[in-house]
Formats: sequence, C-alpha cells, structure tokens
Amino acid sequence: MRIVVIVLVTLLFGSCAVFQPKKISVKPLEEKLITINRESITLKEILKNGLKRETIIQVYASYCPFSQDSFKDVVKLQQNNKKINYIFLSVDHSYHDWKRGLETLKVKGSHYYIPKKGKGEIAKFLKLKTIPRFLLIDKNGKLKVFNTSKVSKIESKLNK
Repeated sequence: MRIVVIVLVTLLFGSCAVFQPKKISVKPLEEKLITINRESITLKEILKNGLKRETIIQVYASYCPFSQDSFKDVVKLQQNNKKINYIFLSVDHSYHDWKRGLETLKVKGSHYYIPKKGKGEIAKFLKLKTIPRFLLIDKNGKLKVFNTSKVSKIESKLNK
C-alpha cells in the first residue's frame, strides 16, 4: 500500500511540470510596445533585430524592489556576457514613471514600455504574476528559459 501511495504522489507531482513553450506565440509577438522616443513597436520587430545572438528579456517595474535588486545581478551578467542581446520590458504604472525609472538603471540594452502592463498578450503568454521575470532565447528563436526570476538560472543555460 505504501508503494502505491509513493507512486501516485510521484506521478501527481511529476506531471505538474511547468509548461515550457518552445517559441513565443503569435499574439504576444504582435502586441504594441512603446520605445523611449514614444514610438510604437511590436515585440516581433524588436526580436527580429536581435535574434542573431542569444537574447535575454527581463520583464520588470522600476518601482519594484525585487526588480531593483535583480538589476545588480544583470549588471554582473552583462560584464561577463557582452555579446548577448539584452531587452528590458517595463510594466510600470505609466510611460512617465517608466521614463523616470530609466534614469537610475545601470543596465545596458534596449528598453521598452508595455502599455497594457499585466493585462496584454505578453502577460497572458508569460502567465505573468510576479516580477522580475527573465527569458532566454537562443539565436534561432527557441526559448531556452521561460519562467524564472533568477539571473543564476539564465547564466546556467547560456551558450548551451
């Protein structure tokens, strides 16, 4: 009886693995984002420009203390991985809050604002409930890391 319970528990928890998509689906790619110059751009356009090399995407909010702490790790990652494409997507409360927040960021990369914040297609695809959130995309557009809040998880998958 004990073995049956162990097997059932293993099957139950083993089958609850987090869904790991292989690519970003169409709807999130078509969502409109805002550039620093207040121009409209889709995620598809952003990724098209950078997918000749590995790409790290961080979804964050400048007011979030967890996001602020994560930037220290991202700066260290950038020092050791200069050939990676870095994209930062903000879910700040407003465009103006985001622009103000950019003044204090020490990370280098492309910055965009998500006007639909946690309610758009990007957020639905990511099942975005907490920030920061990191994704790692290989140069072929395949998602290598989909759901992590830790830079260390990204580091472990780089160039592999």
